[in-house]
Amino acid sequence: MTQPSGTPPQEGFGAPLGPPPGTPPGYGYPPGPYGQSAQSGYGFPPQPPTVTAPGRPSGPGGGGRFKGRTGRVAGVVLALVLVAGGGAWFALGDDGKKPAAGGATGASPTAEQNEGKDDEVSDAALAAQLDARREPGEAKVRWLQSLGADLPGRAMGVYGPWEAGDVVAKGMYRTVSGYSVADGKQLWSVELPDDICAAPTRPTDDGKIVVAVEAKESDNGTDCTVLQMIDLRTGETGWRKTFPKIPVAEVEKRVVMAANGDTVTYARPGHVHTYRVHDGQELFAAQPRECRSYAFLSGARMRAVANCEGGNQVQEFDPASGKKKWAYTIEKDWFVDQVYSVSPLLVSVQKGDEWRVLALRDNGTLRSHIELGTRDVELGFADYEVRCGGYLVVTRNRDDCRGVAADDDTFYVSTKRKHVEFDLDNRIIAFDLNTGEQKWTADAPLGRRMEPMRMEGGKLLLHVAATRTRGGEIATLAPTGGSPQTVLTHPASTAAIEAGMTAAEVDYTDGRSLLTLPLVGTAEDDEAEAGTKTMMAFGE
Repeated sequence: MTQPSGTPPQEGFGAPLGPPPGTPPGYGYPPGPYGQSAQSGYGFPPQPPTVTAPGRPSGPGGGGRFKGRTGRVAGVVLALVLVAGGGAWFALGDDGKKPAAGGATGASPTAEQNEGKDDEVSDAALAAQLDARREPGEAKVRWLQSLGADLPGRAMGVYGPWEAGDVVAKGMYRTVSGYSVADGKQLWSVELPDDICAAPTRPTDDGKIVVAVEAKESDNGTDCTVLQMIDLRTGETGWRKTFPKIPVAEVEKRVVMAANGDTVTYARPGHVHTYRVHDGQELFAAQPRECRSYAFLSGARMRAVANCEGGNQVQEFDPASGKKKWAYTIEKDWFVDQVYSVSPLLVSVQKGDEWRVLALRDNGTLRSHIELGTRDVELGFADYEVRCGGYLVVTRNRDDCRGVAADDDTFYVSTKRKHVEFDLDNRIIAFDLNTGEQKWTADAPLGRRMEPMRMEGGKLLLHVAATRTRGGEIATLAPTGGSPQTVLTHPASTAAIEAGMTAAEVDYTDGRSLLTLPLVGTAEDDEAEAGTKTMMAFGE
């Protein structure tokens, strides 16, 4: 591998650009999501965001999460998932029932029990029914949530979830909404004038998010040139900025965003802008130079991935000034597709179907490289499974992968799932970050699959997926390996619903787990589809 030159190849940022030639589909900048126009334009309705107070309906059927155009709603979830580690496509279903008159919908625990039943039940009532059926040792069913809203007739992605204190928030279509972690009740909702088109993977440490919103002009289609700050704890909106139109077609939609401390970076081909989050003060801006950045990473340090004349680079900048601190140049013909961890810094790179992870030190020097074998996104084969990109085209950020974790000394990744007795299982592989060599393996329970989440209390936190008859689990592994130790068991009564949310993002904090569906697609039966379960929460 080529070591950093020690002298920054340029002063300050370059401009975002599509990834280098040879980048496989599914990485970098795919076609505009959700059926966006291929043209770019400018213009933004003068109305400010609307904040919905608690208790006020935010969509058809009161209490729903999203409000927008009348249209078909996704139901039997087309959770079209691009598994970045294997490139495999899955169509995942869920069991749904007709929506209640109040808007929230119910679903029976099993498909068999659903047959022939037309009675309607609210999400709160369903959660109570399922909780009443849990066995000793199983976690409480805290709450669940159905889609229950009208959306355009196209697949819609979810931004987030973002946690801020006792609030969990997420964005979809033209709405950012906050919910109580305790009971799932909507606390606030911000209605935006147009579609959300980009957002950082993580909020700031004090619970703020800046989202990018489309601006439309009838003659020129859409672009992604309006920023709106939102306090996730309260739902209050702050500053808003609109970028001027630039005379290049289709580029404004290629937006990546990152949060670093009290700063947020917005990057599009031709421009990089960094703002102070609490007041919107622009700290610096840059235009194209020799290196063109195509990814920025949320975290304590401001880091980016760029396509330069000598190859791809991983870079670090001062977030207050934009001055480059260091740059690591990737070996020729290799390109950066994702960043699996920002602390320690672990970068996924690929050349053809060759796949490896680079472990970099905080000063930008190479620590080790980990060989992960081969991967072909188009054909769908790989030895390991990592899910990135918001499960399709929800986000172009490169710091949002699931199925990997790391501590100071070890990188953890799950293997590709395989069929065992008509079900799936896999294993966790641990690699030494100092040598790049494999340390140990740990098998999933037979007939189950598991993946790393993150480190907690010196142990590796795992998610064990549900089956149609067994609820999912949160488990831990010691840093030396061994057998998974279960810390939270989801009830068997919710297993069918949970198994239908296989694509869900899973989070675990303070003994509570939260499953969030990342993508909702269109189908023909509006009523049944409105019952799609989009969130489920467990724990005391």
